[in-house]
Amino acid sequence: MLNKGQWILAASFIAVIFGGSFAFWWVEDGWTWLDALYMTIISVTTVGYGEVQPLSSAGRVVAMIVLLAGLGIFGFVISQVTSYAVGGALEGSVQRRRTAASARKLSGHTVICGLGGRGYALAYGNSRCVVIEPNSENPVAAEEKKNKRLVLHGNAQYAEFLKMSGAERAKQIIVVAGKDSDNLEIAGTIREHLGAASPVQVIAAVEAYATRDCFADPLHLKGIDLFGFREQSLLELAQSLALDFAQEWDRLPEQPLSIVLQVDGPLLEEVIRVFAMVFQLGGLKPLNIVAYGVSQESRSNFEARFPEYERCCLVTWHEAEFTVAADGVMPPDFAFFFANSVTRVTELAQRCIRSIPGMSPSRVYACLEQSGATAKIARELANGGNGPCIVSLYDLLARKDGLVSYAMDDEGCKMHEAYRSTAEHAVSPWEELSEFHRNSNRLAALQQAVYKRVWAVCSVTSDKVELLEFLSQCEHLRWMAFHLMCGYRLDQRQCHRDQWQRLKVHPNLLGYEALSEEDREKDRVNVRAALAGICDL
Repeated sequence: MLNKGQWILAASFIAVIFGGSFAFWWVEDGWTWLDALYMTIISVTTVGYGEVQPLSSAGRVVAMIVLLAGLGIFGFVISQVTSYAVGGALEGSVQRRRTAASARKLSGHTVICGLGGRGYALAYGNSRCVVIEPNSENPVAAEEKKNKRLVLHGNAQYAEFLKMSGAERAKQIIVVAGKDSDNLEIAGTIREHLGAASPVQVIAAVEAYATRDCFADPLHLKGIDLFGFREQSLLELAQSLALDFAQEWDRLPEQPLSIVLQVDGPLLEEVIRVFAMVFQLGGLKPLNIVAYGVSQESRSNFEARFPEYERCCLVTWHEAEFTVAADGVMPPDFAFFFANSVTRVTELAQRCIRSIPGMSPSRVYACLEQSGATAKIARELANGGNGPCIVSLYDLLARKDGLVSYAMDDEGCKMHEAYRSTAEHAVSPWEELSEFHRNSNRLAALQQAVYKRVWAVCSVTSDKVELLEFLSQCEHLRWMAFHLMCGYRLDQRQCHRDQWQRLKVHPNLLGYEALSEEDREKDRVNVRAALAGICDL
């Protein structure tokens, strides 16, 4: 494919040829178009075959202009052709053939379209993947080639590049090429190339929750799955922190977890959603969040999208950015700051450490969207123990296979089938569930490790019956948080259960103490399933 400069060069060369031909035809009497074109060509290429007919004074002026204008352009054209023949373009063609030959040996592999922050994290440590990256000058691509990664430079929407990558034999194709709209367009083209009957899973990165919420199920039916990689990274971070919190307990906590955060941009919504769904570890008491730097528009959008979020999460909103904590305020369990600027996010995190007495630096997170040279320097400065934990959002994906909730498919499916076998009403099998219900089971499975850690630490000093009830209360709040952070509301009209998902309502979005004993037992069953083998209650 030609770059912008090469297109301009080609257009200039064509303009000189046609412009010169027209000029010769116009000023010279009796010349045909072929005579004019011939004269222009021999002038531009300086071959010197001689004039078609003796030139007039005006014709000589045209010849000089064509010669001066065309000689430089023609020289550049020759240099580009030479470069292609003996340089990078030919080398790239040879490299593509070599990569395609290696890809032909793969089956059940992953094809990653795009090598930005998300693509790099997904490819990290994955020896069975092929990357399709359109930008041949991407420095990450050059580094990955050195690491023996299979990288094809081309457009993933072209059938030839999909064929080179072995897409028809792949397990999954993940599109992380850029904006949500671009990813959806590329994923749609790929699915068309593969055909509806192909078993290859096509995944498009869509970071906006509202887009996933609206289109996940219709596109799933067409063979395209939507995935929020920011959400997955935050789930990984939140689960890790929840395990750390539980490990430090010597008895059941009397207060819920509390968090201070400031998040620039649209990630704020995703941060609050994920933290509310994972950090329900206060029994009957919901998570506390103090959010700084939130515009009135961002708050209004959040409250419109999740109208009853306060049932599972108490949020204190501040338009001003985080400065100094009020005197006498207990330090939060952890603080989270996100910004695109390394300097800004580090400043906010350092300000938090200095202004909140007793705040451990290991509990203050400065998060960036992508890593880079400045981020590495900031990490090195923080390694002394007095600085915040600096993480790159997409680096968290590189610690696993990147698909955190999909990794929970097996466990989520087991939980669903267990529920289905005892349900008194008709329940669809796993493969027929909506994405909402699959995600509900995946998140429940993800939380099992946290409940196991709490049981292992607290069962020594706490009454086991009391501990089981505490975890059941946490489980109900977690279940509520998932629904409420997907826009659900309390069903106050006693709708039929077939209408719950369409209307986004549920009758059990109440506090644990307000549930019937039968519904409480459902939460206990989920906790017992998580503690299978270590709890005999």
